[in-house]
Amino acid sequence: MKNLLITIFTLSFLNGFGQLITKMPEIDDQTSYETDITKVEIRGGYTIVSFSYQVSQRKSNSYQFQFPFPNQNQQGSNYTISFNPKSYLNGNGKRFKYIKCTGIPELPEEKQVFPGEKYRFTVYFEKLDAGIETFNLIEGKNRPEERHQYWNFYGVHINNPLTPPPAVTKKSEEPEKEEEILVTIKGKLIDAKTNKPIAGKVLYRFDYDIQKADSVKTSATGEYSFKIKPEAYTFVASAKGYENAQESMDLSKIGKSQQFSQNIYLNPVEKVVKKPEPVKEETPKPEPKVEVAKEETKESSPVKIEENKFRLDKVFFEIGESKLLPDSYEQLDGLLKMLKEDPKMTIVVEGHTDNVGDPTQNKRLSLERAYNVREYLISKGIAGFRIQFKGYGDTKPIADNNTEEGRKMNRRVEFVIL
Repeated sequence: MKNLLITIFTLSFLNGFGQLITKMPEIDDQTSYETDITKVEIRGGYTIVSFSYQVSQRKSNSYQFQFPFPNQNQQGSNYTISFNPKSYLNGNGKRFKYIKCTGIPELPEEKQVFPGEKYRFTVYFEKLDAGIETFNLIEGKNRPEERHQYWNFYGVHINNPLTPPPAVTKKSEEPEKEEEILVTIKGKLIDAKTNKPIAGKVLYRFDYDIQKADSVKTSATGEYSFKIKPEAYTFVASAKGYENAQESMDLSKIGKSQQFSQNIYLNPVEKVVKKPEPVKEETPKPEPKVEVAKEETKESSPVKIEENKFRLDKVFFEIGESKLLPDSYEQLDGLLKMLKEDPKMTIVVEGHTDNVGDPTQNKRLSLERAYNVREYLISKGIAGFRIQFKGYGDTKPIADNNTEEGRKMNRRVEFVIL
């Protein structure tokens, strides 16, 4: 038996623009009543399904992506959501593939949600054939042993006739436009020694298309600002009398317009003072050569855990801090050697923490640790666009956080060869 509110079955037609809209469609059955389909649109080459999600105050452990924590007094939410890119629509015995989603991350990425708040997101599928007026939306197969529950909807009723009604053209009607997502990057160019702002220029280029680039001059106070689409970029900053510096940012997963601050620090070019040539004196007889053994640079190779994934198990930080400890350099030099031996190799450095403390602070700490690993490699001559960095906080444990040994294993840095 279903236990859901009576839905209003509303049909709207905007056929002048080749689209059909069904608001609040009637649904025969569904696996979660915290998630509602608010609208189904058939337009262009897509079937577009709009959702509304709200965490229940009486949520149990079987709901989608709930992570129970042992410390129930900690602040923050225990619940996250995401959408399975392997989902599909099924109508008249035919499958229609998933295309993309907005407002919600794809698995394995996750979005933290809070009880009482409402979240809206949209999922795009292949366009349903005309005449299919009932379909199933299958996100995945639910199993008792899984820690999450997929959202499946059975018998979604929409208006999609085999022969659409004649188009009605109104001058005032315009097709709905999707909101364009733009990311604003603001910051300053700063002298790395004096911490004072400096005037210069900032150029950005697309990591996936180096031919596409643009630049902007800073103000007299060193401030710059870009408004760009969410992609992966490398920023190159330059100023007279300073060495160039670069920063890489992967913004491709951004789902809504946001603003970020990114200061770029430039090192002054050291002036070379020519010393006067010494007065030539009589060359003394050479002393017998004594060979001194050179101290070899210590290297420790990263630990391979998957085909293209490695763990830096000898990279160390103070607890709660992001600064690299000197004992880390030995293994980082092993990674440095890999990057120098293969100039085409690009990687993403991933930071992880245990679950002690605030989850938001843990994610920030893991991001800063991954960033500092990247900065060390750049200081040794590796181009910044070859190294991305991410921080996952405590969301991807590999051991039990209830033991000290498990928490120690979860505090780690890994990298993936892209």
